[in-house]
Amino acid sequence: MGLRVSPESLVGEWSLSFADIDFVNAKPAGSRLGLAVQLKFFAAFGYFATGATEVPDEAVSYLAAQLDVGKADLGGYHFLGRSGRRHCAEILRHLGFRRMRRADRAALADWIATELCPGGQSVAAMLEAVFLWCRDHKIFGPSDKEMERLVRSERQRFLETFLGRVAERLVPETAVLMEASLADPESPTGFHTIKGNAGAATLENMLSLADRLAFIQNLTLLRDLLTGAGKPWIDQIVRRVGAEKASEMRRHAPRRQLGLSAVFLMVREAQIIAEMIDLLVEAIHKIGVRSKRKVVAGIARDIEKVYGKERLLVDIAGAAIETPDGRVCDVIFPVAGKDKLGAIVKEHRAKGTLERHIYQVMRGSYAGHYRRILPKLLSVLEFRSNNAVHRPVVEALDWIGRPSTPAVGWCRGMAYRSKASFRRKGAARSSARTGASTRSAMNSVCSASCVTASGGAIRMMICPRISRPSVRPTMVRNSWMS
Repeated sequence: MGLRVSPESLVGEWSLSFADIDFVNAKPAGSRLGLAVQLKFFAAFGYFATGATEVPDEAVSYLAAQLDVGKADLGGYHFLGRSGRRHCAEILRHLGFRRMRRADRAALADWIATELCPGGQSVAAMLEAVFLWCRDHKIFGPSDKEMERLVRSERQRFLETFLGRVAERLVPETAVLMEASLADPESPTGFHTIKGNAGAATLENMLSLADRLAFIQNLTLLRDLLTGAGKPWIDQIVRRVGAEKASEMRRHAPRRQLGLSAVFLMVREAQIIAEMIDLLVEAIHKIGVRSKRKVVAGIARDIEKVYGKERLLVDIAGAAIETPDGRVCDVIFPVAGKDKLGAIVKEHRAKGTLERHIYQVMRGSYAGHYRRILPKLLSVLEFRSNNAVHRPVVEALDWIGRPSTPAVGWCRGMAYRSKASFRRKGAARSSARTGASTRSAMNSVCSASCVTASGGAIRMMICPRISRPSVRPTMVRNSWMS
């Protein structure tokens, strides 16, 4: 049938007492099982069943065994007939229940508002709790529909009170900015733009996300505004606002409009941060993959251009096998001259290892294109790490992002210049001075730092090929940079 009960609940809630058995046996034999079912169902759930399908099959068998009747007797019982309604009234008198009064209704409404509504339960769960409250207070409530109307009314009143409380705590400047966002929803900080998806891992999308995040952070929304409502309420508000257009949001009353927008933006801030981290990790991965593909393709082209190296290697190997005890000048040099072998060695050393070459390509890609995102990231994101190995990089980023740091202006200005432009400014010639050393340190940190995600946490990693700049400890507080 409908519900399921455990063996423990079956014995505890569906066992008939001597008084119950006397009450049921006073009725005709054909209606005893139905009366017993209604009696114990009401005692368990706080309301009467409207049909046999609502009663657990195990409970019906257990009651039939106690009354020594067959389960088939329940099929002829009319739950909503005249006899069924009369039995319900008799059950209420037998259990000592009374009809709900005005004071009882007010007490129930207050209990719903203070105990059930803040948690954000569903209407069905709240109805179940309401019937149990009535059962515990020996009160027989009105019909299911009236109870549902009472629950929905209290839920709506709680929501309006919560949104009004949020709107009252907003400063006037914040309210003006939020109303401007709704008035021009397609602007860079408009309502529709803030709701939009992050998009692909491109520099433009990351800069756009940073602008949206900066706008929300400038609103200075208080985090304790959400403490009065449970997570289901917050999720419901976010889904509702996310499905509405700016024109629909403007139709709400001012207090309701500001409350809905504030709750949505507080949750949206966390979502944008997560999206920015995802785009950043994806962009770093893309830089690495493209750099490796570019380096491998370049090596393949080099091999095709110097095809003679393979044949030269075979000739050298053949000569060495024929005369294993001979001298190099007598065996190898006649096949491949000293100058040719020296050129091969110089070419290999100039090209370097594969990892070093990939790193150089990655650094060039960052310096020429992706460096513009660094000032935006440092202005809207806060990087943390519990790993002592990564602390120097975290502290360096914190040092760069300080408004009072002398290198901040340089870092933000250089974010829009290429490495060649930096060299044209004569930075190499002034590297002996403290200011130039600070610039060199910041350039090393900016170009070599990267972010990876592991287990939901952010790990800051720095490439091992950073040069040690000669910066005085008084200028940079990181001991590894001094």
